[in-house]
Amino acid sequence: MRASTQSNYQQRLNRVIDYMYQHVADNLDINTLADIACLSPYHFHRIYREMVGEPINVSVRRMRLSKSAALLIRTNKSLAEIAKESSYSGIDAFSRAFSKEFNVSPSLYRKESQATLASHYRPSIHHKEYPIMYTIDMMPITELTLLGLDHQGDYMNIGQTFEKLFIAAASLGLVNQETRSFGLYFDDPKTVAQADLRSTACISVPAATAQNASDPNLKVIALPAGKAATLLFKGPYAELEQPYDWLFGHWLPQSELEPLDFPPFEEYLNDPKNTPPTELLTRIHCLVKS
Repeated sequence: MRASTQSNYQQRLNRVIDYMYQHVADNLDINTLADIACLSPYHFHRIYREMVGEPINVSVRRMRLSKSAALLIRTNKSLAEIAKESSYSGIDAFSRAFSKEFNVSPSLYRKESQATLASHYRPSIHHKEYPIMYTIDMMPITELTLLGLDHQGDYMNIGQTFEKLFIAAASLGLVNQETRSFGLYFDDPKTVAQADLRSTACISVPAATAQNASDPNLKVIALPAGKAATLLFKGPYAELEQPYDWLFGHWLPQSELEPLDFPPFEEYLNDPKNTPPTELLTRIHCLVKS
């Protein structure tokens, strides 16, 4: 496929991905999405599957359930409201889909997640008390060349940017079995307005091939070598705020270590396309001075 043709198809699928994330509560049927891509429905689902790596209906379901998990943790909306915002016909249909994906009912997931979150904020007279919940490993970080695509807004929607990044990188022949996925996060979501949050979706690439990134939206980022305080988290991405609070609010201030002037970053050790949310593995890294 010629580069100009690849770019054209990439732009079409980017429009589809943006539309899905912006209209998660709407009817995202194949005809609507094919129209946005300006492709025949007979061809669209095959092109999407080959370029994205999963069928369109799987992407839509995963996106909706990821959003619903975040709403269960972040808000007090009723199950009926969340079901509607996730485009399910009712609580029963939503509960069945959620339970199948997360191996727990939505109501129990909310109860357990919010109870864990609340346990991080038991105030004492002088300071916050945190239960010891995570293990920190000091890990050497080797220098890496990353190819990144900037994302602005809710961190929970960075998947939208990762989808575009992988489509762009794959079209340039920069994705293989050695490719690693990273996210760089520049702002604190509890002090910066959600719409202003800055992050970058990244993949590792050989330094010699980074120059092949002809897409002007892609940026080359040097991940410096050094030592990192690292927390391995197992579970849905919607729950990552909890280990972040523990790492930066409890462990780091007591560690006598000084962080480097580099944003915290995550490495995603398995693929959300084929991994149950409860089995996702994420390493949260904070580079520190030696």
